[in-house]
Amino acid sequence: MSYKINLFRAVDALSSAVDLVGVDDALHGKRVGIMALRVAEELGWSEDRRQDLLYAGFLHDCGVSTTEEHGHLVTELEWSNAQGHCERGAAHLRDVPLLAHLAPFVLYHHTRWAEMVRDGVAESIAEVANLLFLVDRLDVLRATFGPVDAFERKEQFLATLRKYAGLLFKPELVDALEKRSQSEAFWFGLDPQLLELHIREQAARAKSMDLGFAELKSLSAMFARIIDAKSPFTAEHSTRVALLGRFIGRGLGLDEAICDDMEIAGYLHDLGKLRVPDAILDKPGPLTAHERLAMKRHAFDTYEILFRLFGDNTIALWAAFHHETLSGDGYPFQLAAGGLPIEARIIAVADIVQALVQNRPYRGSLAPEKVLAIVEDMTAAGRLDSRVVDFLRSHLRECWSVAGGISGAGSAADVA
Repeated sequence: MSYKINLFRAVDALSSAVDLVGVDDALHGKRVGIMALRVAEELGWSEDRRQDLLYAGFLHDCGVSTTEEHGHLVTELEWSNAQGHCERGAAHLRDVPLLAHLAPFVLYHHTRWAEMVRDGVAESIAEVANLLFLVDRLDVLRATFGPVDAFERKEQFLATLRKYAGLLFKPELVDALEKRSQSEAFWFGLDPQLLELHIREQAARAKSMDLGFAELKSLSAMFARIIDAKSPFTAEHSTRVALLGRFIGRGLGLDEAICDDMEIAGYLHDLGKLRVPDAILDKPGPLTAHERLAMKRHAFDTYEILFRLFGDNTIALWAAFHHETLSGDGYPFQLAAGGLPIEARIIAVADIVQALVQNRPYRGSLAPEKVLAIVEDMTAAGRLDSRVVDFLRSHLRECWSVAGGISGAGSAADVA
């Protein structure tokens, strides 16, 4: 099966997901990408190199999953533990053939220029990575100011960065940034509405490509790894939901192409959870009403991000509907049975089963019989599809194993 995907939209969607980790600091990756692009234009870099730079800028923080780590990166000019997210991000990208060539840029985007020269890093890699480092640190300096205030303070920002020319940053890159950033347009273009408009225009110009299932799966699995790294209790959650959803779908006789789409939706279903603060995901007890509402938002954010990539495609809808119920008391759209296709019902059951199988901050993994009892109670209450649960009952041990029951990996995701 072939999927027509706009790679620019895919990178944009992934950047939006990663930016959710900051909770309140959206668009950081996109600002870095666009500012780097402007400096590269000043340097006269080729179109292909600028394209790689833009994508790497959008994705440079794809190794960041926790709110705490994000906090250090946006408040400290040179954080001592920054390399960890660079290495994780590079590893994520290496597993995606379409994006693997960006991995070295992400790996070195917090490495000092002097160190890369000393260690013999290829200049073609070092320059791109260092330009990302430079504009990333500029974005940290200007983070609390709007475009007009930032323009008025530009010399202060540039003076701070200039102090590190030759040590942290390549001097020629600092010179190019200083020259390009003298224009008001450089700063005014960072206004959130204008930035999003410019990005949408670029996406509209970008050509779509045909991807096979394996290519889209590798991209979706990268999303899943980033999502599941959000908390020590969510290891492999999205991957296991994807595999269990496919196992149930096959068992119910769904077409193989439908099972492919359902697996992709499973990888992506918790994308919006990147926005949920770590303290809520890892809380060792019941959530407050406010915390539960923050948790509920994740399904809506999943839909908003995937809509950019797939439009009203079934993959986006199935992923976003995983907390809807047949009785209409689910979230975030409060759909009832008539609005929930069988694929969404399967993913909902797979998500619940996987959450019950995994450890939580306040309890361990549940045995198969206990998992089934909870799911049957929810079915009796009119929330879950009885056909899907009948399959679970008749293949309980297999479903429990696919969900991760053998390894007992952990998750803090609530069932409700």
